[in-house]
Amino acid sequence: MSKLEVPFGKNLAFGTGEIADQLAYQGFTFLIFTFYFSVVKLDAKYITIVFIIWSIYNAFNDPILGSLSDRTRTRKIFGGRRRPWMIVATLPLALVMFLLFTPPGGQVVGGYNIWTIIYMLFIMCLFDTVYTAFSVNRVSLYPEIFRTDKAREEVGAVRRIVMVFALLIAFIMPTLLISDMTLEDPTKFQQVLWEYQFTGIIFGVIILVTALINILWGAKEAPYEELEKKKPLKLFESLKVSLKNKKFVIFALCSTMNWYVFGLIPTIMPIYIKSIVDFSTDPVALALESLGELRISIPLVLAFLMSIFGVLFWSYIDRKLGSKIGFILSMAWWAVVLIPLIFINSYLGILIIMVLNGIGLGGSPYFIDRHISNIADDDELRTGQRREGSYYGVHALFVRLSTILSISSIAIVLTTNGWVGIRSYGSNP
Repeated sequence: MSKLEVPFGKNLAFGTGEIADQLAYQGFTFLIFTFYFSVVKLDAKYITIVFIIWSIYNAFNDPILGSLSDRTRTRKIFGGRRRPWMIVATLPLALVMFLLFTPPGGQVVGGYNIWTIIYMLFIMCLFDTVYTAFSVNRVSLYPEIFRTDKAREEVGAVRRIVMVFALLIAFIMPTLLISDMTLEDPTKFQQVLWEYQFTGIIFGVIILVTALINILWGAKEAPYEELEKKKPLKLFESLKVSLKNKKFVIFALCSTMNWYVFGLIPTIMPIYIKSIVDFSTDPVALALESLGELRISIPLVLAFLMSIFGVLFWSYIDRKLGSKIGFILSMAWWAVVLIPLIFINSYLGILIIMVLNGIGLGGSPYFIDRHISNIADDDELRTGQRREGSYYGVHALFVRLSTILSISSIAIVLTTNGWVGIRSYGSNP
């Protein structure tokens, strides 16, 4: 067995940050739409407006924070460029996971309440601000700390395995803690509201603990004196350089379509499964009846478990054919296997498709980080600066706009088909 270029303990400590990152964002994605639509009963068109405004804010918040991170030089709060931002953001990120589920006034009557709409927009923007401050700086350390392909491959494998573990928590835990995710029984509103809030508290505690492990033992930066030797680019100059990089812009556009699907699937999956599958007659769903709401998460769980094998498969393709061809093939695979979801209406069919989906899903995060790392390395040769924060931030600008596409797609499907809510298992709109 070949010797690891980076000690496994450091790889694991760095990879632990995936738990805080993925649990926050995927937990948010999985629950926020279903909570405000099915539990709070806010009309879909108002939720769509909130998501669009949030996405626009989100798009510009990311590159600004990424560029500010590149320009940060401090001896305070552990010192460096990235860790001070991560430390400051960690506790607010943990707290906001609870605040996401505390709308004023409780359930909406008639689908409209201005204060609920304002609160939803405010808390989503607050979430994204503190999440970005943590996440952009965390991922920016990846190409900065691990400078060779071998080191990046080693820590990349650890990160993907830990990421799957985080995704399992994000998609399984809510179904175990929340008795009625889509509030089929209106009399259980207060109980379900508290269950969502309690889920947010549990998520927050896990985020706090794993983020601190990542910061204290995994996020090591260059000495302050070394950072001071390099003069960082100004904010708009940094953004201009990033957007003038044609390879980066093309990659970012491809990644946007990638994240359109990646965000769409967990957002709509609870409603999709309960609308498509007749739980009163479907043989597989009936066989798993004792699992209750967990049946909603099982397809996603299978997809992310299979993504572990997907990472191994696409890393092999990467070595043989290169990152560019590998990324194209992984996206083609993903597109083809998702098409049957249009036609099937059985729980078993969904399970099979999501297993195949997991193979394509494994290529998504693997190739994204590889491409941005390579782009940042090439950029350093041209500018003399390490500007991972700017590239990850501008990349996020493109990616966040995909949220507008995904939520608009959901709204169009729901509003043009007379979909007003789920009444019971197996009931069609």
